[in-house]
Amino acid sequence: MIADYGEEIVKLGGRVLEILSVNLGLRKDFLMNAFGGEKDVGACLRVNFYPKCPQPDLTMGLSSHSDPGGMTILLPDENVSGLQVRRGDHWITVKPIPNAFIINIGDQIQVFYLSQCSIINLLL
Repeated sequence: MIADYGEEIVKLGGRVLEILSVNLGLRKDFLMNAFGGEKDVGACLRVNFYPKCPQPDLTMGLSSHSDPGGMTILLPDENVSGLQVRRGDHWITVKPIPNAFIINIGDQIQVFYLSQCSIINLLL
């Protein structure tokens, strides 16, 4: 069951990479190939459980960070809000939507995107 779930998440990630590629004006398979291609794409399934803290005011949580990989697909617990994103100088708590994934674009795709913007600016 977990192996099947992992396979389906990899397929979802592949579809998201296709959509990102097309929206960046690239070939549909560009980002997938950049991450090893359909057969060798690097993927890791990790399951974390963070129970609700009885004294959240005493909790430090994780330090702010970015995701170093290409993309992170999260299935949050709809009863426990813990993920926060920074917008400007403010932290915003992401409210989980039932049966919905959260997809974080990681550092590798952001660096690639920014390098493409620089190339486009140089060409203009």
